[in-house]
Amino acid sequence: MVEDDYNVDAWDRLDGIADPRETKSLLGHDDALNFLAEKYSQNALHHAWLISGPRGIGKATFAFRFAEHMLRHPDSRQAPNNFTLQDDTIHSQVSKGAHPNVMVLRRPWDQKTKKFKTTISIDEVRKTIRFFTTSSGANAWRICIVDPADDLKASAANALLKILEEPPARTIFFVLAHSPRGLLPTIRSRCQSLNLKPLEEPKLSAIINEQGITSKMNQEEQDQLTALAKGSVRRAILLANSKAVENYTNFLSNLKRPTPDIASLHRLAGSISLVSKADEFQLFMDLIYDYLSDQLHDPKNIDDKNKLLHLSQVWEETISSVQTMETWNMDKKQIILSLFNNMRATQTHS
Repeated sequence: MVEDDYNVDAWDRLDGIADPRETKSLLGHDDALNFLAEKYSQNALHHAWLISGPRGIGKATFAFRFAEHMLRHPDSRQAPNNFTLQDDTIHSQVSKGAHPNVMVLRRPWDQKTKKFKTTISIDEVRKTIRFFTTSSGANAWRICIVDPADDLKASAANALLKILEEPPARTIFFVLAHSPRGLLPTIRSRCQSLNLKPLEEPKLSAIINEQGITSKMNQEEQDQLTALAKGSVRRAILLANSKAVENYTNFLSNLKRPTPDIASLHRLAGSISLVSKADEFQLFMDLIYDYLSDQLHDPKNIDDKNKLLHLSQVWEETISSVQTMETWNMDKKQIILSLFNNMRATQTHS
């Protein structure tokens, strides 16, 4: 469906990287695609699917490509029971946002502020009324992709729920979610769940090498990037184009020193805390959360109840501090300094 703002890139599009609607390849989710294809060929496809998994693992690409499969085979009884990628007219239409039977609910472009809005409003959801009442080709499906449902305002989520409760005929919803627990329980109950797993490291490595983002890295740097990306192509790209990995490595190295380099720590914290480095700060914190999670699940620590308790406290306190900082626009530098002190204190309890 051609919307007024389709000439504007998606709010989270990365420079030089194809948008999910445009991406021709999709690695790592063959089993899930074939599962849906088999359901579809049996005419047993539920009208709403909650596609969940970490940010950047290909949920949107997955939804667009399966939408094309349905449009390619409008009679499900004649559709193949396995999925294959195709580069045809239907893919061309979908990739350009020009297919009349595909609608995407996402953060809209605000013409007044010349910025993307931070949420999906009820006005966006109401656009589906026109979409569903517009005549489509004979026996054609209408497919709505919510990307992601995490961005829905409360009023928008309730409006979407009403549509899911009484869906129009021959309509399929793909509701994407990074953190499905944050969605209305009633929305979750109206959907069949399909959880996409993070990409395995060999597949992730193949994709990021194909994108060319590791061309200037040695093998050790490539391996580190792949490990820290945690199966997310998007995260790998963001990490490769920032100093987050360098900052994270320096932070941990300083943490493990017998005597920490306080001056270096303050320089690092000050650099990450700049307003212009908001994305870098978030990436750094994501890496720290992963580190704490790995420590909590490390078999070496399983019997050290005291250390596990302190790690959990650091985790909870850090998340609370970041949430407070975002609410009140507080100093990020102090969060990093406090985090360092708390993590160092944890080492003394091991």
